[in-house]
Amino acid sequence: MKIPRRPAFDQKLLQQAQLLPSEALARPAIVFAPHPDDETLGCGGTIVEKLAAGASVHVVFMTDGSRSHRHLMDPRELGLLRVDEARAALAALGVDPGQSTFLMYEDRRLGQSEADAVSRVRGLMDQFGPEDVFIPYRHDVTPDHLATWRIVREALRSSKRPVWINEYPIWHWHHWPFISLPLTLERKTLRVWRDSLLNRFGARAFRDFRTAVYIGDALDRKRNALEAHASQAQRLKDRWPILADVADGEFLDCFFQAHEFFFRYRYPQGHLRG
Repeated sequence: MKIPRRPAFDQKLLQQAQLLPSEALARPAIVFAPHPDDETLGCGGTIVEKLAAGASVHVVFMTDGSRSHRHLMDPRELGLLRVDEARAALAALGVDPGQSTFLMYEDRRLGQSEADAVSRVRGLMDQFGPEDVFIPYRHDVTPDHLATWRIVREALRSSKRPVWINEYPIWHWHHWPFISLPLTLERKTLRVWRDSLLNRFGARAFRDFRTAVYIGDALDRKRNALEAHASQAQRLKDRWPILADVADGEFLDCFFQAHEFFFRYRYPQGHLRG
């Protein structure tokens, strides 16, 4: 038994959001992805739309993603596979092969290398001069997502460059009303309850996600890009978990609506609070 997800909340979220104007889409951008596939899930459609508007887009992968299926594949082999998948996904989105950087910190241990990562991120900011910066949402609960947010925030603190920050949600969608709420307190359902409580049953989304980008024309390319992340989207062997398994597919559905949502603000005037 479960309390069904509430599609009406998606519409209400859109009604309160402002669409990003075309002139903003044309601004050069840098996207920071904690793992290969986060760039596609969180802002893949926006990347397509920015490229169509003439913007340059550089994508930075913070970790190698090597531990997502470590019990089923050697992490070194999986890490190399995920780099290849990321390159294929960027090609599907239309990103030039030269517009990507792989920092290759170890998956799930990015927090152990924050000082070094801050220095490297600062150098990338100086090199590419973005006006838009895309980072994971501050309330995504996974450690590498939070570490990426902290690292980019710290790199920006020491920079004089004014930018627009766009925080994109990934695991934030893993709560009711965006996915169904199980009414059984089993181990596999407790995370949905925990995430729903932490995110105040949708209240945080309504507070923060007030910017949207229409991606209806880019959905096919976004789907193709996610399929390129085959280790996350396809069952490579028996008992191989994939994104479509999470919340019986409802979690993945959140990323293939006609809009992507962002917590957007100007830095240094905006919300670099914790």
